[in-house]
Amino acid sequence: MKRLLLAAAIAALTAPHAPAAWWAENDYSAGSNGLKKNSLTVFRNHSRTLTSGLNVSFYKDSAGYGDRVYSFRLPVMYSGPRYFIALKPFIYPVSPHTRSGAAGGRLYLMTSLSESQDESYTHLVISGAWARQKAFTNDAGAIERKTFSQSAFELQAERSFYGQFFFQISAAGFPKPAGASNSTLRSPALDQSDLAYLGTYRQVTALPEWALTAQVARSMKPEYDSFLYAGYSKISFRESDRANSVVTGMKLRLTERSSLDLAYNAYKQERSVWKNYYKIFLQIFF
Repeated sequence: MKRLLLAAAIAALTAPHAPAAWWAENDYSAGSNGLKKNSLTVFRNHSRTLTSGLNVSFYKDSAGYGDRVYSFRLPVMYSGPRYFIALKPFIYPVSPHTRSGAAGGRLYLMTSLSESQDESYTHLVISGAWARQKAFTNDAGAIERKTFSQSAFELQAERSFYGQFFFQISAAGFPKPAGASNSTLRSPALDQSDLAYLGTYRQVTALPEWALTAQVARSMKPEYDSFLYAGYSKISFRESDRANSVVTGMKLRLTERSSLDLAYNAYKQERSVWKNYYKIFLQIFF
């Protein structure tokens, strides 16, 4: 499902002039360690307020995930007068290679704190997520397949000035799961970005403790039908070094019913080297 980050800016850019019953999104990332990550989502408008979708995704790399790890999502979104609710159930079928899998869901609530006729606004987003994982652990040489639960909570605030400048900050917390730790887990399947926004285009399978993000976007209208954006995030992992992530990109309208997002992500875990990732996001309305 499309990220709620800078939601109004993206919606203003991508929405066609005529209502569309169907649209599709393809989100492809590649980069360091041979990363290949692809996500295809098809959405359908059932009414002015209700939308549902179907997503199929996979990722693979040369650092522990040589075979594809697949996942599926069924997002459902409801829009009210001054609020937006989204539910995103997901499942990672058990991989025959890693024998890891996961299932869970994430619930968003976005509400408008202020709106004005000059396109300025303040939005608040609260989200909670839960997942149950199956993965192998190696504790002092004792290899065991365990099942454990995870949860996450996120608070996000977004401010727009005149529909031209957009600022967003968010904070996410991940309670410590019982029965699992980064020092013992071996190739878990769940991408933690399904639980909360982490501000990176690579998959993150290590267990986080908290994440802080800040982003800014600038509309280039009326000269150009596009947005420029940049962001930074700090991720703290349990029993592991923290990570820094920087993203920058441009989203532009190609036609009345399509848009393209080109972005770059630099990611670095402390005491490690910078990793580079690139994203192409295509959206088409039918």
